[in-house]
Amino acid sequence: MTEREQAVNRDLRALDEAHRLGRITRADYRARRRRVLQSLHDSSNVVTARKVLVQPDALTAPRARHRQMPSGEASSGSGSALTNLLSMRPAIAWKPLLALTAGVVMLILLTWWLLRGE
Repeated sequence: MTEREQAVNRDLRALDEAHRLGRITRADYRARRRRVLQSLHDSSNVVTARKVLVQPDALTAPRARHRQMPSGEASSGSGSALTNLLSMRPAIAWKPLLALTAGVVMLILLTWWLLRGE
């Protein structure tokens, strides 16, 4: 880690502590954080790369990645944020649900057949 990155990390820690202790507002925290992170830009306006362990695409379902927003929805991020959150929830276990449904149907048919014989 370079000296510049270490200095930015120290600044971010101090900024985080000030926000956590209530010395600065949320808007002020965000503005200052943005300024601190902008100092990581190279003189050629190239942002230093992050070392990502898990690709962001691996966390979302394919339908959320390929969804295209209508032009009116592109300005509001709340709709897409909700879609992304819903697409990250665990999938329903269909096999046990199907087995349970089949068992209930079989019990109903067996009961009907036994009662019909009287």
